[in-house]
Amino acid sequence: MARTGAHSRAPRRRLATLATGTLVAIAALLPGVGTASAQDSDDTTVVTGQSVPFPELGRPADLQFTSDSTPVTVTVPVPDGLQVRHLTGTLTTPMDFRQGWLEVRSDGRVVERVEIPAANEEGIPLSVPLDGLRVTDRSVTFTISSHYIPVDDRCYDRSQFAPLTLRDVAVAYDGTERQPASPAEFLPPILRKLTIYVADASSAAEQNAALALSTAVVNHYGNQPTRVEVAEIPAGGGVPSVAPALFERSIAVGGSTDAGIGLEATPAGAPVLRITGNETALSSQVDLFVANLDGYAAASRAIAAPDAKVPEVAQDVVSLEQLKIGSLTASGLNHIEVPIEVNQTQLGRPIRDLSAHMFGTYVPLPPSRSGILTVSLGGTQLASAPLDASGTFDVHADVPNNLLSRFMTLTVALDITGDFQCGTSDASSLTVDPRSTVSSHLASPPLPGGFASLPQTLLPTVDVGLGDNGLGDLRRANQLLVQMQHSSYLPLQPRVRPLTEAATDTLPAILVAADGNLPQSVRQPLASADPALLALQGVSGTTPYGTLQVIEQGNRSIVIATSNGEARDLDALLGWLDADPSQFPRLTGDVLIGPRDAQPFAIGVKVTDIAAQADADEDSGIGTGAIVAIVAGTAVLAVIVVGATVWLRRRRS
Repeated sequence: MARTGAHSRAPRRRLATLATGTLVAIAALLPGVGTASAQDSDDTTVVTGQSVPFPELGRPADLQFTSDSTPVTVTVPVPDGLQVRHLTGTLTTPMDFRQGWLEVRSDGRVVERVEIPAANEEGIPLSVPLDGLRVTDRSVTFTISSHYIPVDDRCYDRSQFAPLTLRDVAVAYDGTERQPASPAEFLPPILRKLTIYVADASSAAEQNAALALSTAVVNHYGNQPTRVEVAEIPAGGGVPSVAPALFERSIAVGGSTDAGIGLEATPAGAPVLRITGNETALSSQVDLFVANLDGYAAASRAIAAPDAKVPEVAQDVVSLEQLKIGSLTASGLNHIEVPIEVNQTQLGRPIRDLSAHMFGTYVPLPPSRSGILTVSLGGTQLASAPLDASGTFDVHADVPNNLLSRFMTLTVALDITGDFQCGTSDASSLTVDPRSTVSSHLASPPLPGGFASLPQTLLPTVDVGLGDNGLGDLRRANQLLVQMQHSSYLPLQPRVRPLTEAATDTLPAILVAADGNLPQSVRQPLASADPALLALQGVSGTTPYGTLQVIEQGNRSIVIATSNGEARDLDALLGWLDADPSQFPRLTGDVLIGPRDAQPFAIGVKVTDIAAQADADEDSGIGTGAIVAIVAGTAVLAVIVVGATVWLRRRRS
């Protein structure tokens, strides 16, 4: 699928980059090598001395050691002015564990060896000192290896047992965070919050600038839970009076017709990045910033940003190498797995008819052993092949459309049986060739539909229509875009349009009308929802609420953010989503309703038709649509039963 809108943006980016290439080259930061901390500076600082959990660094909360003696590499960021002191967590050991130790190494030397006592269900507090590790590119890198001795020194394959796990991992820092002294180091390795200030919230150029900056920065920080807020510079104020907290930054957009990007001091002492220009020039400056985002960030190996080499033009056939899957090799004794993540937002579009062509190698088995290779999705086996003396495999696996989801993991596995001699049988290994491919076609309507189709149905360019053409709906659009960008591998490219045009154009769209005044051309799924089903959730014709809805209209997806009269109800719903970033990716159905002073809930209205069609195509028995219909019928029956019970009680009384 071609990148809609990319042709009009690419030449402008190339021209801006060419005109300012020298400036960027001069400003770019050349990372050096330190010995204990990043650079010190006398610039304005923010005092710190706290522990940062792994999820804030964009990493899973736990470290798992699935194979004995196999090192796990850990890279943590070291922002300018800070020193990394400890790695902390709680170590849980398997129940068949008798004793062992962890070994931490860096630069070829042992940093720490931690003895581990017998299995402990409550966990063992652990603190690994990291003082003195070499800082390279604003990060420190070390490995942790587990060595454990099972109960009774038994010898067996542990792949089916719980691994040794360091839970709730965090990094303790000391020092003072140095504020940026040049645009080249404006964005730190850890960014908790970015505030984007606009001089004129009604300016289409500044609205576009704010939303483009927001999605680009969130995408740059990958899995870090970066928050982005949009605010307006007070009338008459040249720069916002900000005092950012730890790992926070501010960008001011507009306020001058002179085109430029630079740092500007504020009354609070911490600088803001100022991006200015008239309507045409401002767009070019923002494009320049986005295209050279790495040049404005304090470079760090620890930022797990999406790989720019992933094709941004959606293709029917993509290799695992192009998808940058990561390690495709695993080893073990009886059971070996290589997980392969397939992400619709990385493929750049909603897909159907997904298939995989997997080939690679394994260690040939001795005559006393046999095995089978399988490809599966979740608990469903898709393909299998017996192992032989060749040590190679070549299998095709088709994924039924009713098993598709936004994020999927295909598992290539070896299961080996036969004679096993403790201490003499060598471990086997499995390698999937990176030239293996996944194939798919564009799905219209998307599979799955509704909220599960977001944000892949909005890639790459999405129109944004604002009902009030002001700060309120601009903030709300930004909240939605940030939520969806956190779920997307590829960057969203928002384009602000008048509300009526965004509602009727051909591109996917986000329509924000907090007061409920949507164009008549928009057909809300909620309007055809079963009143009895809504009544079970406490929603009637007089209940005030905010709502998010997803429509498939004219071969495009439209996301609606509105209310039935008052903006505060939509704000409450968006605030509920912001309070727990994990909620948005878990949404199902196509309508989310937030009744005032009540818990929000999601239902499926139109999306069930799409699911039912997918199930019919797969001829897989009772499908999602039938199940939802049964649930809806049960809900109606429940209303009838409750009503009858109340009537009988009243009659008896």
